[in-house]
Amino acid sequence: MPVLLTNATLVDIDPPRVVTGGLRIVDRAIDAVGPDVSARPDDEVVDCGGAVVLPGLVNGHTHLYSALAVGMPAPPIPPTNFFEILKYVWWRLDQALDTTSIEASARIGAIDAIRCGTTTLIDHHASPGAIAGSLDAVDRGLADAGVRAVLCYETTDRHDRAGRDAGLEENRRFIERCRASADGLRAGLVGAHASFTLDDDSLERLAELATATGAGVHIHVAEDPCDERDAVEHRGRSLIDRLDAFGLLKRGSIFAHGTHLDSDAISRINAAGLTMAHQARSNMNNAVGYAPVASFMCPVMLGTDGIGANMFAEARAAWFASQHCGGGQTPNDILRKLANAARRASQSLGVTLGRLDVGAAADVVVTDYQPFSPIHSDNVAGHFLFGVESRHVRSVMVDGRWAMRDRTIEGLNETAIRTETRRISESLWRRMMSLPL
Repeated sequence: MPVLLTNATLVDIDPPRVVTGGLRIVDRAIDAVGPDVSARPDDEVVDCGGAVVLPGLVNGHTHLYSALAVGMPAPPIPPTNFFEILKYVWWRLDQALDTTSIEASARIGAIDAIRCGTTTLIDHHASPGAIAGSLDAVDRGLADAGVRAVLCYETTDRHDRAGRDAGLEENRRFIERCRASADGLRAGLVGAHASFTLDDDSLERLAELATATGAGVHIHVAEDPCDERDAVEHRGRSLIDRLDAFGLLKRGSIFAHGTHLDSDAISRINAAGLTMAHQARSNMNNAVGYAPVASFMCPVMLGTDGIGANMFAEARAAWFASQHCGGGQTPNDILRKLANAARRASQSLGVTLGRLDVGAAADVVVTDYQPFSPIHSDNVAGHFLFGVESRHVRSVMVDGRWAMRDRTIEGLNETAIRTETRRISESLWRRMMSLPL
């Protein structure tokens, strides 16, 4: 049945635009939008009461497997630097994951994403003890909640050649599966951890897979100085030279973080036209510094790096971090990063996301935010950063289907899922704590 949202303040972010009126959804796409849209006999009519309606938001870089890390036991050895955070926290958690906990983390992560108005996730998965089929497990959890996703497996040499090869195969298999279905709900990328955990032949294999599949490479780059240090001291060239030599410095790639890049590396990244992912909260949490986002002329998108999926909170953090560090960003720059995340996901999924336009995918967020000051195209960013929040999200539609209505997740017993997820988390934590250091 077609759905008509009436009496809505329709707020677009790409480009910023405010229109009052109606929005009709037919099947999986937006059919009409504007002040002259009126009800037809077969429409389900939803009166928005003048509140803001937004396109679904996109998380440009996340780790759903970390959803079950909330409240987990402290590491047995307190980390003192970024590498030790990986070694004593995240690499122990990912080793403890099994198929059940992978699926549960994706499901609860997707439910929380919907509650924040986030309808698409670009995820970077790792589970070295359960590689084969792991992206299918992520997919099952996401499908239950009804969100879109672009997935990859984090290929690394940390677990010998067998682990590396299994990671490459999982990426290949999932990309081909998504290409066969071409449903606009799932797509695959070629996942890689970071240069400092990948040997030369592994980078070569990743590039070959990306070329063969036509998918981009999603990799962490210069999140910490250890990435550059490893490249120079152990690989005989700079980090950007190494990535370029193996064909990763190109359009279609996603480089996450970029916190520690020199001016030459930034210039080459800009020339390549790839997409950078900026995660302000994660960078602060790991104390790795502020990424030089104002220097990037290539698209920069916002992600959370696994700290939930609340893009309202991430946008505010990106703004506050820029102000605090003299990062040279404007509110519209932050809004543009949200738009860029939607554009990059659209590129992989083959649908138009992040826009309330005729023909765009019907991913729509209905809020109860009724602006108490004027809202128009010139001040959308101000309302986004200082007005509307995740708590205002009332209903969410993905692909023309209600994923949440009046704050109730559709088709799922959320209370039972949260109870079961607590049990799965406890089991995961026990396995994690039993691993040798």
